[in-house]
Amino acid sequence: MSTTELMLKTSLEGRVKRTLQTFFRRPNYVLVEESLGANGLSPEQVAVTMDLLKQDLTVAEIMEQLRDKGYFS
Repeated sequence: MSTTELMLKTSLEGRVKRTLQTFFRRPNYVLVEESLGANGLSPEQVAVTMDLLKQDLTVAEIMEQLRDKGYFS
């Protein structure tokens, strides 16, 4: 993996994590859904992420599942 690819992976993962963290400060499903799409997730990935968020999982648990699904690779 090149340095550029690593930076893109880290920044996408970081942006998604920060977006999910904001939900727990100000719960707004519409804002989080729009932000995830704007951060670079596909509509399908956004839908899966939102389903996980609605299951009352923690940010760490959601991020682990997204990594396992290969969203950041």
